[in-house]
Amino acid sequence: MMVKIIVLLENTTESSKLKCKHGLSLYAETENHKILFDIGPNDFFLRNAEVLGVNIADIDIAVISHGHVDHCGGLKYFLEKNRKAKIYLRPQALEEHYVKVIGIPFYAGIDRTLLSADRFVFTDDLHLIDDEITLFSSVTGQFPLPGSDGNLFVKRHGRMVPDDFCHEQDLIITSGNKKILICGCAHAGIVNIVRRAKTLFGYEPTAVIGGMHLYEPTKRRYESNSYIDSVAVALAESRSSYYTCPCTGEKAYVEMKARLGSCLTYLRAGAELQI
Repeated sequence: MMVKIIVLLENTTESSKLKCKHGLSLYAETENHKILFDIGPNDFFLRNAEVLGVNIADIDIAVISHGHVDHCGGLKYFLEKNRKAKIYLRPQALEEHYVKVIGIPFYAGIDRTLLSADRFVFTDDLHLIDDEITLFSSVTGQFPLPGSDGNLFVKRHGRMVPDDFCHEQDLIITSGNKKILICGCAHAGIVNIVRRAKTLFGYEPTAVIGGMHLYEPTKRRYESNSYIDSVAVALAESRSSYYTCPCTGEKAYVEMKARLGSCLTYLRAGAELQI
């Protein structure tokens, strides 16, 4: 069976009928599940879902990729609209996350007042939901991390410390002999995540969908050209198809497209895939 993916929210949009905002929300429909991956920063994912014909009330699995507001800020609106889905997230997503802008820390974490024990499932490093759905986290690797990660912090024991992104998780959808990897921002490095998926499952993902964190929106600054090119070179080693969205940036996409060609596609709000 084909897996359907619809981009509910992204930094850009394919249609003037849709809202766009820095953040991400994806809808995935498999043989057995209707999945919401990330919820964006506000209720725009919900408004776009109505335009795109996606009934949020039917979602049975929701995944929060990490505890940053641009991926989980719409949680309140999701809980109001959907009464049944389990919501999967890392326990560390509940920590106090901050982003520094011109040296000033701003809270950028989840609204912890919304948590309800019967709806939320805290995931392990490798979390098997069923034969279709697997979540994995604690990604490490030798490929250098994006430089913009340095603006992100977490408060622990009353002190601001650099974010180690142990709250980040990635999703694998299995459909027949296909493995579809979906990530949020790829703070752990998109190359490291793809390589980890291959190690876990024994072969390369059929498709990789998500942001690559090559653009820092608070400073409007890209990673260096050499770093962007090194990511493209590393990704070209696999036969996966790549579909990128927020945190990659248009300039980085153009640079990577020159090397990856038809293997790389940019997804905007309203885009639909059949994989």
